[in-house]
Amino acid sequence: MRARDTIAVKHHSPRRVYCWRKLASGKWEDAWVERLAAFADRLAITALAGAKTLRLEVFQLRKTEAERLRRAFGGVISVQSNRRVFTSKEPRAPIMVRDKLAVVANERERHTARACVPVLVIPAGLAFGTGDHATTASCLRLLADVAGELEWQNWEMLDLGCGSGILALAGRLLGARRAYAADFDPQAVRTARENTRANALRNVTVKRLDVCTWQPERTWDLVTANLVSGLLIEIAPKLAASVVSGGALIVSGILRAQETDVISAFRHARFRPLRSVRKGKWVALLARRAGSLPLAE
Repeated sequence: MRARDTIAVKHHSPRRVYCWRKLASGKWEDAWVERLAAFADRLAITALAGAKTLRLEVFQLRKTEAERLRRAFGGVISVQSNRRVFTSKEPRAPIMVRDKLAVVANERERHTARACVPVLVIPAGLAFGTGDHATTASCLRLLADVAGELEWQNWEMLDLGCGSGILALAGRLLGARRAYAADFDPQAVRTARENTRANALRNVTVKRLDVCTWQPERTWDLVTANLVSGLLIEIAPKLAASVVSGGALIVSGILRAQETDVISAFRHARFRPLRSVRKGKWVALLARRAGSLPLAE
């Protein structure tokens, strides 16, 4: 069993508690760690012997929490007989993004971040994207770089597969005049809207959207998409239609073995790859659509 930075402790409570379980593909372990970050102190991930499968388990749940997980991700719930609970060793430290932005988990941590940069509060939740995962962290850094290039322009951005809304909200704090965020998961849409309100940010629009059926009706100066490789390849022509001539595209969720195929699809869609950022098995890519907007290479 692999339980991320957790230790088991006893918990005594007369209240009935529940456990949520789900089987998932082993290749998405990192994604599930972040997606279930709200339950990091009660999460166990077990690699099943002889199979490329994970068993995800979240313990010590109230019934409403267990039902919420089942509605969001499927799986099964049961009454928990062994009342274990897992307690994190350390709280998450503020995440600094190019000395231009700090991402913290709650209002209390605002005071531990540097006062000279904007602070974005993104609590751990069911929606993917708290800044810890390699894909999100790489996108944030590339976003900060592009925002620096666009500093003196009136620019807007679109974030597809927004999860918690972290990239769209970071874009607003880094200078975007307006940010649009979209996700297929209703839970992600609700969470992104909650995070927008919690950070008191205006000019951020969040909506539910299926990128497979989406047809872009306008263009943006910057588009971000933290999705899986197959989906990025499929919608490459749509991404090209959504980025202004010379505009920037930041994508991630790409496994190293799939990097060449993704780059090939974007070249075919008239994107010029500028930079690849590799962290562990994950790759993030910055590209520019054919045009005249100068972005540093």
